[in-house]
Amino acid sequence: MVLAITRELLDRYRGAPQALTWRWETTVVDVVLRHGSRSDAQALLPVFLEDPEAGRLLVPVFAQHGDLSMAEPLLAACVQAGRLRDGMPPEVLHAIGLLGYEPAERMLWEHVAAEGNACAAERSVTGKALAEGPYEHYESMNACLGLLHLSCGGLRTEIARALQRHVGAALFPEFLPVLATKTDDPSWLGKLVEWGDGEASTDCNGGLILGIALHGERARSEFIRLLWNPWWQAHDAGTGSSLWAYAGARVLGLSMPELYADLVARLKSDISTDDKEHCLATFVALVNYWVSRPWLGLHSAPEPTETYDALCDLLVEWSTSHSDDSLIGLARHVLDPDDHLLTRLHDLEGELHIRAGHELEIRTLASG
Repeated sequence: MVLAITRELLDRYRGAPQALTWRWETTVVDVVLRHGSRSDAQALLPVFLEDPEAGRLLVPVFAQHGDLSMAEPLLAACVQAGRLRDGMPPEVLHAIGLLGYEPAERMLWEHVAAEGNACAAERSVTGKALAEGPYEHYESMNACLGLLHLSCGGLRTEIARALQRHVGAALFPEFLPVLATKTDDPSWLGKLVEWGDGEASTDCNGGLILGIALHGERARSEFIRLLWNPWWQAHDAGTGSSLWAYAGARVLGLSMPELYADLVARLKSDISTDDKEHCLATFVALVNYWVSRPWLGLHSAPEPTETYDALCDLLVEWSTSHSDDSLIGLARHVLDPDDHLLTRLHDLEGELHIRAGHELEIRTLASG
């Protein structure tokens, strides 16, 4: 059954495009992502195929709720002669892989390996950012994320060669490292860690962060180390590193109580104040995603299992009435009173209270 909000979205696409503001559309798409089904994806597909550029925000709905039968229409609308058409949303490359369309493997790899597909920082340095096409970086990123969901058996050698060609560089195709596990060479875990600890630019290390996490349980200790290591700047939203640190935490199944206990131990240790501030910044970035729960489009990265009420209990409540040992209370011992992180923590506390109340309302309504 198609959601009522999906029908309203369709009505605005077809009859009232002036009412289709970006804010409203993104909100609706997020609701459909969380609560929709294959029926919603099927209903929205014709609208997208009529004008893929205008319907770019719908692509995650097809990736999340669609099936293999949707891959070919998406390809036909957006890809020509093995290349993404001008103006088409590069997220389609991610979606095609997520839908499991194996015949697209070679095409996706061509978008990863194409000349000029370097990280945004490299394109800026070389002055090629827009001259070679505005979506090169995003094509490469989305193609890599799509390939994660395909077998890549025929690409194993090429992926290994591409990684070997760039390993140790400061600037490189940013998401190429997420494909390291496709080589079936376990030594790449150590190489990715060494790469990030060494010359890799923090403007370009989101793929390294996620690539390390994708090595699974044996990468757990190294991943946690890089989270708290200032060198990696895993808190940085501007470069995208914070989002991919969150994704990596989800891939490894790290829980918020586990991460919080680790943070508290570090804040109570004898590390420097600068290091404590970095740990807080990283944790606040992670909490932000734990609260907002952005769609990642990774089968291996499910959403957090903690309820918002449980997050309030963990991060907001005082254990006694005598002193504030909440996250904000701990942060006050490290940060200056006017530090922007304290402001963000107060905002997050308010947002958690609102979401916990909304969660309770939904549960009450669902129970009749």
